[in-house]
Amino acid sequence: MKELNEKLIETLILDTLKEMVIVLDKDMNIVYANKSAQISLDLDLKNITDKKCYKLWHYRDTPCINCPVIRSMETKEVSEGEVTTPDGRVWHIKSYPILNEKNKVIGAIEITQEITEKKIFEAEIQYLTFHDKLTGLYNRAFFEEELKRLDTQRQLPISIVMGDLNGLKLVNDAFGHEEGDKLLKSVAEILKKSCRKEDIIARWGGDEFVIIFPKTPRDVVERICERIKENCEKYNQEIDKKHPIPLSIALGHATKEEKDEKMLEVLKRAEDRMYRNKLIEGKTFRDSVLKSLKNLLWENTFESESHENKIKELVSKMADILTLSDIEREALIFLSYFHDIGEIAIPKEIMRKPEKLTEDEFKKVKTHPEVGYRIAETSYELAPIAEYILTHHEWWNGEGYPRGLKKEEIPLVSRIFAIVDAYEVMISGRPYKRAKTKEETIEELKKFAGIQFDPNLVEVFANII
Repeated sequence: MKELNEKLIETLILDTLKEMVIVLDKDMNIVYANKSAQISLDLDLKNITDKKCYKLWHYRDTPCINCPVIRSMETKEVSEGEVTTPDGRVWHIKSYPILNEKNKVIGAIEITQEITEKKIFEAEIQYLTFHDKLTGLYNRAFFEEELKRLDTQRQLPISIVMGDLNGLKLVNDAFGHEEGDKLLKSVAEILKKSCRKEDIIARWGGDEFVIIFPKTPRDVVERICERIKENCEKYNQEIDKKHPIPLSIALGHATKEEKDEKMLEVLKRAEDRMYRNKLIEGKTFRDSVLKSLKNLLWENTFESESHENKIKELVSKMADILTLSDIEREALIFLSYFHDIGEIAIPKEIMRKPEKLTEDEFKKVKTHPEVGYRIAETSYELAPIAEYILTHHEWWNGEGYPRGLKKEEIPLVSRIFAIVDAYEVMISGRPYKRAKTKEETIEELKKFAGIQFDPNLVEVFANII
């Protein structure tokens, strides 16, 4: 009875363990398997015993390579290791050799625990340690380690390319960081597509990228840079309107050819050339951005080239009659084309809605001067009119938006423009509002003189129409 109780207790203990406990003879036949092992195979003990473990778990006809159980029986010492089964699960195996009284191996006890989730977690940590989470490229820390590792004579010539994504701040400020993230991921895909498998591409930080090209001479890296530019152009043509501005990256490269040259100096040379190229290419990129923004504005709103040209004519007349400075005149003309540029960030279904807007929809529309201001602030060409974009919906009595300015607190250019813009909108009409006659429009402007508009400027405008 005592032996029976001991056996019962022993079995109960083994069967409550989460780990699989398997006893094997010296020929790798299973003698015993606890409950966890039976559950793992979905078999009872009688269908497990006398079977080879590698056949049941690994579907093999021969033992696994580097099997810890075989190693422990060969060395007569405890052995452990990791094994992956065909279903993709990972197991930690620890094997204890069983020796008889003559110190001969007669079998082994295998204790196995599934560590799949642990391995996945470790792989994720390892990945995040060396990769940029957003783009999937290597991160700066990994790049710096690789730069040291590859800085050997055997890797010469070694080339470096630095890249700066154009327009990221504009997209973040105008459309939100989600759109900016899309732009970053797109350029990362372009870089991966344009480079070779052995090249190391990393996100240096923010909008900057860096690439190491081992055993790559200057002429080859020049061709790769050309390929990156060409792929950006193809992307912009094929993926129509995927991004609010064109995908563009400024590049600079440098090559280490002599073993005594310092890699940090090569990196600095590539960076300097990148910034120089960014300046050289800046005008072309800015022109393409303005064109894209204008096209997006016309597509998403009721703005049109005709509307803008009519405003331009009227503000020019106002500038003449008021003898404004050349700077103010130029600002009014430029404002004619970009005053509502912030509307590109408002959903198209709101901006093109044929009926009157709801209160919530109008609140969204009222954010466009601030969005336009942020866009203008990031643009060399638009920066001079940023303040006017922000204030062209302010009212003379202080009830306008976004800052609630009143009277002369509102810039003169914005006060002039508000009158001209309102006149053009009323006389042209909108799908939700009929066009007014010239007389009706002038009457409406006079009605709101001293409320919405500068009364003195309304009088001047009425006399030149």
